[in-house]
Parts: sequence; structure tokens; C-alpha cells
Amino acid sequence: MAVVMQRNNLNLRVTSFLTLPNFLSFGRLAGAGILPLFMQAPLIAFILFSLASISDFFDGWVARKHKSTSTVGRLLDPLADKFLVGSAYFLLFRMEVVPAWLMGIIMARDIAIILGVIYLWYEGDRVHFTAGPILLSKINTFVQLSYAGFMFGNSAGIWHVTWSHATWVLATLTIASGISYLEFFLERRL
Repeated sequence: MAVVMQRNNLNLRVTSFLTLPNFLSFGRLAGAGILPLFMQAPLIAFILFSLASISDFFDGWVARKHKSTSTVGRLLDPLADKFLVGSAYFLLFRMEVVPAWLMGIIMARDIAIILGVIYLWYEGDRVHFTAGPILLSKINTFVQLSYAGFMFGNSAGIWHVTWSHATWVLATLTIASGISYLEFFLERRL
């Protein structure tokens, strides 16, 4: 939704960022911020994380279905994903559910991506924001969120599943996704 404002004979086009998809992304960002507060309450952490993860699917779906995509949404959605994933794996590490090396790999990848995007933006390359995410990254985010959800469920006593092989698959997928972003960033600079 765009609003045109006139002031001193100047037409200013203001695009509204208060859309339902952006609201869902802001909610996910807020959920990521408070998630670590529930270290001693794994069931609440599981519920909060599950709701935040589900919102990741719905914000994109609603934006496409109702044609309410925005520049703010294209920036906010992946940022909210990264904060949710980082917050979840930090909490799972603090709860002694996931190893430090896995949390480190996940956080290093996301920090590198954020820094790469900032660098490209600073250098004037804004194509990344219209190109959309890399498919491997979307798969990686889904696997990271699913794995964290199952680990929160384990901690809350909802189920008891051993995930040793899945841990290595997640680590490998995260590294592969990070490498694909590195290739993307290098292509932009060459």
C-alpha cells in the first residue's frame, strides 16, 4: 500500500511497512529476543519457538497471496529468521542440548551472511535484495528450525529422540549453504 503525501509542492511516496507479513516478521524477531529467557521453562520455549517458526512460513505465503511484499519485508524476514535461529541454538547450547561446535557453525554462517549483505549494500549492490534467497539456504533454514523444534520438544519431555546423525547432517547442510553464499558474494565482487 502506497500513500502519496504532498508537502511544499513536493510529492512524496511513502510505502507502508505495516503489513501482516511484516507484523509476523516483527513478531518472530520479538520471539527471538525473549526466547533465551525461558531456559528453565523448556515447554514454554518449545511453544514460543514453534509459533515463531510457523510464522516464518505464513509471512511469505501471506505476502505472495495478497501481493503485499515490500522492501522492508525482504530485509526483515531473513533477518528475523537469522535472529530466531541464533537465539534458539544459543538457548539449546545453554540448556546443554546441542554442542558448542554446532551452535558456532550456525552462528558463524549467519553472521557471515549478514556481514556480506551489509558489505554489498555499502558497495552499492542492491541486487541481492531482489534476487531472493538461495534454494539451499531455504532448505537449510527449514532443517535448522525443524531440528531446533525437535530438540526443544525433547527438552520439554514431549518426545525422546536421539539425533546424533541429524546433527551431522545439519552441520554439513549449514556449511554447504554458507559456501553457496560465499560463492554468491564472490561472484558479486568479481
